[in-house]
Amino acid sequence: MSGWLQDDGAAIRDAVSTAFSDIVNALGAGPTHRHRVSNIDIRIVVTGTRGKSTATEWLHDIFHRRGYDTFAKVTGTRPVSLYNGQSHDIDRSDQVRLYENERELRRFGDVDVAIAENQGIRQYTTRLVNESYFDPHVVFLTNIREDHLDTLGHDRVQIARSLARAVPSGAVVVNGESDPALRSYLEAELRRRDAPVRHVSVPSASEWIPGAELVYGVDEVLRATDTDPLDPESIRRRLDDLVPHWRVLPGGRAYNAADVNDVQSTEIVRRALVGDGGQPIEPLLFLRPDRRGRTASFFRYLTRLVEADLAERVFVGGGGSDAFAEKADFPVETYDVGSDPPEAVLDRALEADRPLVVMGNTVHEFMRDLDTCITERTMTRRPPASRSERQLIEEGL
Repeated sequence: MSGWLQDDGAAIRDAVSTAFSDIVNALGAGPTHRHRVSNIDIRIVVTGTRGKSTATEWLHDIFHRRGYDTFAKVTGTRPVSLYNGQSHDIDRSDQVRLYENERELRRFGDVDVAIAENQGIRQYTTRLVNESYFDPHVVFLTNIREDHLDTLGHDRVQIARSLARAVPSGAVVVNGESDPALRSYLEAELRRRDAPVRHVSVPSASEWIPGAELVYGVDEVLRATDTDPLDPESIRRRLDDLVPHWRVLPGGRAYNAADVNDVQSTEIVRRALVGDGGQPIEPLLFLRPDRRGRTASFFRYLTRLVEADLAERVFVGGGGSDAFAEKADFPVETYDVGSDPPEAVLDRALEADRPLVVMGNTVHEFMRDLDTCITERTMTRRPPASRSERQLIEEGL
């Protein structure tokens, strides 16, 4: 009976999603908008888990520098519209509406190229951005990581399904996710949508660099749009920009990895920083009460780090930090984001004489102030440790 109810619930959700899509097509993105979109020569939507804003900004810069009249919409930490090299803030109320996509595109008139970071966090809103507002020729799926578990799916397979089912029929998908099982799953899902997929190939020597799939993915997007690919020097320069460097402070070393949000990306950053020795780190985690799935992922991840002797204790603050500490079988020290100054929390975390890695999320005043504190105290930046060829290609925890 429970299985029948689950299936029936899924069918109801799909029906509601379809009906909502029809309403948006009829009202929110009407015939004038659809006509405007159809006249754009190259339309690209960037979706996935991590690196969407970066990829969108890179693509805008590339097409603009090549002489195209280029529009791009970035919906990351600071939502902006980019038009021919200029940044324009997006005026938003407290509640974000999808129809801002139509308004922003109309704001800049006719363009040759439109690139949009998909702002949807559910399958139906992701699909609405694709189908109703941009009708992309190419969808760049950057990667599939454990984030938005409460809205896109409870694991990476379910997230892959949600993202694949949001792809419009006939669009070319450039896939930056390297996991073989997820690639096979995407191929099967996209085949049913008549959406050809082109997998991104990252050379083994670059696999250790966090976000390398973005560089080679952007290159593949250019090829998919029948435009000139990146030259080798441009690829090398963008890869160099992605290599993380320790910030050397008076009390030790620190790196703020909180903006990557998910555990897979955090682990890639950690490995890039510590190099061959696998030196234990001091994790400082910030939790959001509205991201319970993310909290569970980080709990499992940090448990594995401690069990592997790659961490000894964890600093935890934010929503649910007391429950996190009670459940953990390893030392946890909590901090109060409402009363503990970021400077004092940083000092306490550095007392362990282990390099500090900040994790979790940056969208909070405390975390912004902590990042400012780290930046202001930075004396120099130290490159990551050296790596063996074996470590360059080994998989994460």
